[in-house]
Amino acid sequence: MRAKMRERTLKVAQAMEIVMAVIILAAIVIRAVLLVVGLAQELGEAPMSFSIDDFLEKVLLIIMGIEFVKMLMLHTYGAVIDVLLFAMARQMIVTHNGPEGTLLSVLSVALIFAIKKYLYTGESWGQKKTDPPDSK
Repeated sequence: MRAKMRERTLKVAQAMEIVMAVIILAAIVIRAVLLVVGLAQELGEAPMSFSIDDFLEKVLLIIMGIEFVKMLMLHTYGAVIDVLLFAMARQMIVTHNGPEGTLLSVLSVALIFAIKKYLYTGESWGQKKTDPPDSK
């Protein structure tokens, strides 16, 4: 009885996760289209008022949304690390911190790269660690 209830709950949660990913993806597509339309209008009407900072902020937010959807669907540590990396990179580019904030951001990105290189094993959340094929 408990196993059936657990299985049903898991299936409902997975279905809800897929629905939310589709909704988020639809919002990202709409936002990307609006970004392109707005860019064309802005460059057509007043090209000198174009702000690369605002544009990058919007583009990086769209990229983070795409990575978030991938994280929801893949269920891997690598996808989570990628989302963290994009979030830190966006933070560094969009906000103009002082030297201490910039140093802290760079160290955070370096730490994420180190984690990805040395600690990330390539396994999913539900998998157990296995030996690489060439180690036998």
